[in-house]
Parts: sequence; structure tokens; C-alpha cells
Amino acid sequence: MKPKLLIVTGSPFKFGDLALRLNEFFDCEQKEWDEHEIQGDPEEIVKHKAKRAYEKFKQPVLVDDVSVSIGELNGFPGPYMKDFWKCFTPYEMGVKFAGSRVSATCYLGLCRGEGDVLIAEGMHEGKIIAPKHNEHQGRNFELFVQLDGTDKVMLEFTPEERTKFSHRGKAIRNLLEIL
Repeated sequence: MKPKLLIVTGSPFKFGDLALRLNEFFDCEQKEWDEHEIQGDPEEIVKHKAKRAYEKFKQPVLVDDVSVSIGELNGFPGPYMKDFWKCFTPYEMGVKFAGSRVSATCYLGLCRGEGDVLIAEGMHEGKIIAPKHNEHQGRNFELFVQLDGTDKVMLEFTPEERTKFSHRGKAIRNLLEIL
């Protein structure tokens, strides 16, 4: 019998991406919970999120946090991407920053008990492409990011391609290596 793992996210897309690969090892269940995020560096933020989610649900939890660096903004917004979406729609962002370099790092925090937090990460780099349309199905920056070594934006990836190339796919592989 596989151990139960709560994937704490309000995003059905993130849950699907994570569960696609982790269901092989865990009985994954999505729990929605949106708590105010602390400020700090990405590791501090994901560690805090994981500890707080464990305190709330009292069982092993996995949280996801993404840090996005836009070259034209000298690396901003970093771990504050969630707040950045309050200023731009994905379409507006893709148009405004078209041609700029971008990197995204996914941090996964796995908390299995009081103070027991593992952090895994995965990063991808690419460029911002002016979007062809405004339909992003809740996948925000995937509308306009073309990863290095690929010829299409992330939104056009199959689930298998996302697992191979994306920041989240790389973070999942890193987590499984750690475990």
C-alpha cells in the first residue's frame, strides 16, 4: 500500500502535473488551502508553506512554489510571481516583455513530520514570446514562455513533454532522487 500524500495547492493544473508522476509512489490527494505567504528567499518561503500545511492537515504534505526571473527586470519578480499576476494578465505580460530572457524555478517542499522538511528544486530557462492568443487555461506564463531547446511555448507541450522539460518536472525528479 502506498503512503498518502496531500498535495496542497489551489491549482488543478499543478496538482495534475505533480500527481501524474508521484502517483506511482504515493496515494496523492489534492487539498486546497491558501495562506498568506511570508516574504523571504524561495527556500524560506517553501519551507514555511510546508510546515504550515503540515500543522493544518497533520499528515505528510507537498507544497509547490515558483520563482520567476525576467531578464528585462533584472530578475524580478522572483518568489513574488503570485503578486505580479495582480498587475498583468498573462497575455499582457507576454506582449510587454516579448524577447526577454526568463527563468523559472519550482521549489517543492515535502513535510513528513514536525520539522522534517525536504526541499527539491528544478529550473528551466527560455525566452518570452508574444502570445498568439489570450487563452491560457489557468496556466499563466506557459502562454508565452518558449524553453531553450524547444520550438513551441509551454502551453503546447504534452504532459509527457512538460514532465521532461519544465521546472516542475525537474523538481519532481529531484525530489524522487532525494527520497
